[in-house]
Amino acid sequence: MKQPAHERITLVEVFELLAPFDVFADTIRAAVRRLEIEGVSTLIGVQFYGGPGESEAGAIITFADSSQVMDHIHMISGWPEFKALLDVVKPIDVRVYGRLGEAAHAWIRTMAGVSKVFDNPVAGFVR
Repeated sequence: MKQPAHERITLVEVFELLAPFDVFADTIRAAVRRLEIEGVSTLIGVQFYGGPGESEAGAIITFADSSQVMDHIHMISGWPEFKALLDVVKPIDVRVYGRLGEAAHAWIRTMAGVSKVFDNPVAGFVR
């Protein structure tokens, strides 16, 4: 059963690239491949954007609900693919849309670049 729109958690992120774009692209492709195969079941979408010659990249990451956000964080924290990613990007701006659980909310406040948490859904739908 599809979760209602108001239960979704979406992270919209902007990163400064600390390495050439092709290094970033190879690094993020490896991380996304692993997420697609081994990631938590509530992670329903991951999209990264950027291009050669650009100094920034962006991401949209969507969870069906907040139930596994902390499981996701704990899981990827030990992956070499995500340690490699931290060598090639620096978060500049992170915006969170949706209600996080208390542990995830506390963790997100420690994350560099978090500029805003919009945790009060007003209206929406998911098809």
